[in-house]
Amino acid sequence: MNPLYTAGVARITAWLAANPRIPPVTVRPVPKAEWRVASCAYYRRGTIFICIESCAVPGTAGRSWSWPGYAVDRTPYGVLAHELGHHVDVTLSTRPGPYNGDYSAAMRVRMKTHGPRVSKPLTSYCPDVGEWWAEYFRLFVTNPDLLMSINLPLYLAIIEDMAPVSPIESWQHVLRDAPARTRVAAERRV
Repeated sequence: MNPLYTAGVARITAWLAANPRIPPVTVRPVPKAEWRVASCAYYRRGTIFICIESCAVPGTAGRSWSWPGYAVDRTPYGVLAHELGHHVDVTLSTRPGPYNGDYSAAMRVRMKTHGPRVSKPLTSYCPDVGEWWAEYFRLFVTNPDLLMSINLPLYLAIIEDMAPVSPIESWQHVLRDAPARTRVAAERRV
């Protein structure tokens, strides 16, 4: 099995253990030959469906910036945490939809009161408020210190409702094996 998938499942399991009010989520890997959607994963009704082979590998050169625990993480590790964000959004919403709800919308409105820097998307993959939430939530699960360092108001709002996986390691420690360019880019974000 892919080690980033295994680590991702372990990470979301640890997060769920730290947040028992959120119901468990099922993770269902689907072989590429049976995969019928354009993205590498999606969430529906308490299940994360993931095509591990369609996820990114850690980027070490060129235009690929994806790295586990970095702001851009399309590896299975980050993708699983992102999809868990949809599960949390649906669970905490009073008006849930299939993959998001009013919890993420209220959080985005709340962040807009802090100014455009705080409410802007974490990555370019934020076509709607549900994806805005899932991208930031991914960082909350995989590298909470980096989220705290780049968007403290959002981090503080999130911890009103849920706990990070502890102990929280420094973002530099989480990214210790990342390419120098990734660590430099994280420093610039901070």
